[in-house]
Amino acid sequence: MNNYPSLKDIVYDYISDQISSGELKPNESISEAAICSALEISRTPVREALMQLSSEGYIEHISRRGFFTRELTLERVRHIFEIIGNLEGLAAVLALEHPENIDLDAMRRLAKEMEQVINARQFEPYHHLQYQFHNQIIQASGNEDLARIIGNLKKILMSHDYLSLSRAEESQAVFDKMNEEHWHILAFIEAGDKEALRTFLRDEHWNVKYAPFHTFV
Repeated sequence: MNNYPSLKDIVYDYISDQISSGELKPNESISEAAICSALEISRTPVREALMQLSSEGYIEHISRRGFFTRELTLERVRHIFEIIGNLEGLAAVLALEHPENIDLDAMRRLAKEMEQVINARQFEPYHHLQYQFHNQIIQASGNEDLARIIGNLKKILMSHDYLSLSRAEESQAVFDKMNEEHWHILAFIEAGDKEALRTFLRDEHWNVKYAPFHTFV
């Protein structure tokens, strides 16, 4: 089986990184020619990646004008939080039907690493660590379609402003609270309490009060 990424996947990741790093600003035109030149590839995989990103809501395609990055408004983030909370709650219930698939040691290690980077105000590593933490649950659900949908929604939340050091004090307090919730999630998993875990993920961990830290405008 070929596990190498396709050219389209390479372009997809390249554009995603450009947006999440702030190289591409909100409402900025995305140049197909510039991407072709930077990656030294033809236009076809670039167009395929752009169409996929557009269909997932990550960027916008305007007829006869091209592709543009999108603003990530507070209202939209709140809507995405509501969806992810419900879907990740479902993934957690499915995962607990096969608890042997959940690597609790890895999740504990990730929670401890998150404590360390939060204390050091290294918020970009925190972002990647918390993604891995949640992905342990999502992948353990055994539902590939559910995992893909959640993953696509989380890609929309990428924002360099989310990692802004200008909000360090406020960010540290919020991330401390969020990582405290990670330990609650672990406790529910260890207890095998499906409904408590589902409710906590939906109503607490993906609460819309955290939405302002993901706005991209």
